[in-house]
Amino acid sequence: MTPPTTLAPGALEALDWEDLRADLAPFLESVGGRALLAATAPDAVPPELARDRAARGVEAAAAVGAPALGGLADLAELRERARRGALGGEELVAVAAGLERFAALRAWARDVGLEAWSARLATPEWPAELVRTLREALEPRGRVRDEASPELARARADLAVAVAEHRARLEEVLEAWGRRGALRQRQPVRRGGRLLLAVRPGEVARREAVVHESSRSGDTLFVEPVAVLRPANRVEELRHLVERREREVLLRLTTAVVAEGDRIAACAAELAEADLVLGAVRWAAARGAAWPRLVGPDEPLRLLGARHPLLVAELGAEAVVPLDLELGVDHDLLVVTGPNTGGKTVVLKTVGLASALAACGLPSPLEPRSEVPLWRGLGADVGDPQSLALDLSTFSGHLRRALAILERAGPGWLVLLDELGTGTDPEEGAALGRALLEAFLEAGARVVANTHLGVLKTFSLGRERAENASMEFDPATLSPRHRLLVGVPGASHALDVAEGLGAPAPLLERARALVRDGGGEELLAEAGSVRRRAELLRREAEERASEAEDLLRSAADERARARERARLREQEAERLVLELQARLEEILEEGRRRVGGGLPAASRAAFEDLLDRLAAAVRGHGAAARFREFVAGLRKGDAVWVPRLGEHARVLKVDRERERVRLRHGNLELELPWRELTWAAPPPPAEEAP
Repeated sequence: MTPPTTLAPGALEALDWEDLRADLAPFLESVGGRALLAATAPDAVPPELARDRAARGVEAAAAVGAPALGGLADLAELRERARRGALGGEELVAVAAGLERFAALRAWARDVGLEAWSARLATPEWPAELVRTLREALEPRGRVRDEASPELARARADLAVAVAEHRARLEEVLEAWGRRGALRQRQPVRRGGRLLLAVRPGEVARREAVVHESSRSGDTLFVEPVAVLRPANRVEELRHLVERREREVLLRLTTAVVAEGDRIAACAAELAEADLVLGAVRWAAARGAAWPRLVGPDEPLRLLGARHPLLVAELGAEAVVPLDLELGVDHDLLVVTGPNTGGKTVVLKTVGLASALAACGLPSPLEPRSEVPLWRGLGADVGDPQSLALDLSTFSGHLRRALAILERAGPGWLVLLDELGTGTDPEEGAALGRALLEAFLEAGARVVANTHLGVLKTFSLGRERAENASMEFDPATLSPRHRLLVGVPGASHALDVAEGLGAPAPLLERARALVRDGGGEELLAEAGSVRRRAELLRREAEERASEAEDLLRSAADERARARERARLREQEAERLVLELQARLEEILEEGRRRVGGGLPAASRAAFEDLLDRLAAAVRGHGAAARFREFVAGLRKGDAVWVPRLGEHARVLKVDRERERVRLRHGNLELELPWRELTWAAPPPPAEEAP
């Protein structure tokens, strides 16, 4: 099996992975599923499992009727508990219920036709005999059934007789003492497992009862009549015997659970996997997420409409600007520049989380046409790593992380670097940052880095496999647009922002003169303006091409709908012919009965001939012939279309004598006459329309 993604130290923390898992956890239903999620990370999921998990997610997102997995006990925990001692009845019932839920999951995958799910769930061997044994021995609430043990059944029968005898003796005493006025209350009370009577002090002689307790005030004694001591002791003796017999059954059942421990563990693991995938389906629906196409670590990264999942959870998908980004097609290194709060860090985290989720086989807020490599390694230096406890400044913290990533990075690695070269002397920081970028490129890694340093903004110019990008900035409003423009070098717009904040004109003019002397920012701004205009023209061309494709697709859809309407009209006409046939046959039979008998012989013969010709004409219609052929071929298990329901139903039984058929529709069974069915196919799904 291929090793999972290697993580550089601190990569997941830099990407807020724990917050992401916390956002996903409420969508899971079972203890086992949430435990699996807590252990899920890119370095814990082999690529083969990621692909399988993603395939099952795509299938489940398009299917319906998945069994609920909420309320399940932790089968793995129950298995471990069984190794340490006998399980209780409720725990054993929970084992049976969990195993039955696994069987229901397998049946759902088979019935709906989910290939990836069926292949996954076919491997664990389901312990059917254990489930049958548990269900036969235990009631739904965990009480041991009499049938589980002949000795238990006899003990319970003897106990019932003893309880009845004890109750009868107690009733006799109650009646007698009640007449004497010795009772405080008519209803017995239970103390220490014994039934006692509440009596007035001095009203009952010591030879008549054994005193067990008294009230705090001393005006009530709780006594057990001597006359019921023997039957009461017999009840206690038999009750202990029943408990012992029940424990014997529970121990026997627990031993059976331990014997099937490996299969139970396998089913528990698959239930947890299923809950994780089904929870991811629900999370994807809530966050506008999808599964991208997973590709090899040396293939390009293509993100289309990607969004930061935690921002989507907080703000909603519409409020988050989507990200389109490619890495590994024309360039392996992307240097992102732009003003503060423009979204550079969000770009890094969006790319990192999309990659981490894909490595785990989980969806991400992006278009399903996206392609995400299953990276060999992932390194991320995002956020401010300064630490007073470790005596780390911002610069030294960034440098330590970057060097730790560089030690491991190689082909098939994704590296994300935030604020490259900052926190120290700009000239030295830029030089060190440039050296790091060159080292990562030489190692064969794919890199997305952001910076404010002017030298690094021009790093990609003339360098093979490197490209600039910037966060779009609106100079009119002096505010970022949070949109990534690949191929557009970005200025920091610090002077524009300073002007908006009311900086004095002489100060601004001097600053601009110094920038012109340096030549960098003005050149970048001019180049950015040209590239932005080109980008707008390209987008306009793409939008027009997309509109043309939509028009062609709409025309094709309309033709398909027209064909479908014609087919449905034909289906309805044929159904009406069949109903007319059935009605005419009824009328012809009624005519023979009412009219034919009162005519002279010659007229009756002519009348019969007319009726026969009418019947032959009806039966000879093409629709009738097709229907007879359809009915003759009906078999158990066939799926037929029921126009009245507007859905398919499964044939359970065909009654040819009564010309009726029994069908399953969802969880219901219903019986219909043949004429309620049709051989015509239902309307095809929109995506299958020709």
